[in-house]
Amino acid sequence: MSTRIRRRTCGAFLIGLAPASMLAACSSGGGAEGAKSVRMLVNITDNLTQERWDALVAPFAEKTGIEVKIEGPTGQSVAESFPTLLASGTAPDVIQSILPSADTAPELLDLTDYAWASGTPMADLYSTGGAINVVGVGMQSQSLMYYNADLFAQAGITAPPTTWDEFDAALAALAAAGVGKPLGFAGDWATGVQAQQVWHPQQNITTPGWQQAVADGSSTLGDQFQPLFERITGWIEAGYTTADDIAIDSTTQEANFIAGDVGIYPMGSWFSTTLAASPPTFEVGIFSPPVENAADAPGPMGATLAFPYMVWQGSANVDAAAQLVEYLVSDEAAIAAQAEMDFFIREGPDTSSGNEYAAQVQEVTEQAPSFVVPGNQTVGDYALPVDGFNPKLTELVQGLWQGRTPTEVASDLTTWYEAEKQS
Repeated sequence: MSTRIRRRTCGAFLIGLAPASMLAACSSGGGAEGAKSVRMLVNITDNLTQERWDALVAPFAEKTGIEVKIEGPTGQSVAESFPTLLASGTAPDVIQSILPSADTAPELLDLTDYAWASGTPMADLYSTGGAINVVGVGMQSQSLMYYNADLFAQAGITAPPTTWDEFDAALAALAAAGVGKPLGFAGDWATGVQAQQVWHPQQNITTPGWQQAVADGSSTLGDQFQPLFERITGWIEAGYTTADDIAIDSTTQEANFIAGDVGIYPMGSWFSTTLAASPPTFEVGIFSPPVENAADAPGPMGATLAFPYMVWQGSANVDAAAQLVEYLVSDEAAIAAQAEMDFFIREGPDTSSGNEYAAQVQEVTEQAPSFVVPGNQTVGDYALPVDGFNPKLTELVQGLWQGRTPTEVASDLTTWYEAEKQS
């Protein structure tokens, strides 16, 4: 099965009506008739504040009479807290911000028979064996290259590159023009994510359904990523990115881009929110990562589920919980409010809310021929059959900046995968 999925027509994502089935959704699990309270575990951040979550669910509570209690993580994150709460028998009714794992998937409500669930964004890409146990409001584009258009003009670059040869020529021109960081990678978690973001289009052209190819043994992780490692090594050797980059956290590197010190910065669609909050003094452009042949540009767009929601099937209030999730992913006002909290793409409506950078992201995303799942998805039909891929890729790929060869890093990635598959 291929991860290269044809784009849905806009009709599959049309919104604008309050959920017609809010009070008549089919029931699964031990829902209590007339339940009037739902607990929802959410990610709390600088932009996803308790106040904004409370405001988001207030219209639902007013309309249905169902009280919604917003809870932040009891540990460092929702991913850490949810399994702990499950084990203690105190799991919330609705869980936001994480995807099912091999351990938690059996505890989640199967939403397949709910008429509204199959029409949500990327429901097919994030299903497991055809069953839907997580739904989202939209998607966050991953395969994006933000660039300083003023530096491009100074370097004589007249158009964003579409092929690898053009990309390398653009980096060389930026360096020749005196740009200190032609290409901005960052440290910590960001290195592996950025590496994947740069590689999504080409990888899914070369090997559509590459996760399945690795899983069935017809390819290896090393085979899949060594060509990328070779390109990164070439950029390092040319001085376009240096070892200092992976010692810089993403927040600092984003500030460097905003200050005008970075030519090209790979990052997901959420960076557009940061730009809108601190607009640079220069013009910002966005393009899809390059591919080998111009005829294939733009390539498939790596994308992740935005605002994922799951329902605990052991909930005493399962019907009320399903009604809340339907509201969050289907109601026009709720979708708009969440887009303001953290930008995402949803086919059909404009979710950019006047954000010029988000509007550019939406334009680039709409040009993609298909959407593909990144390698760090933990469960589902389009996932690698092991956990921990993203942190391991980050750990290993950072070795390229420390002098390790592409062959060594690729070999270590394959060895890690084989050991994890056996455990």
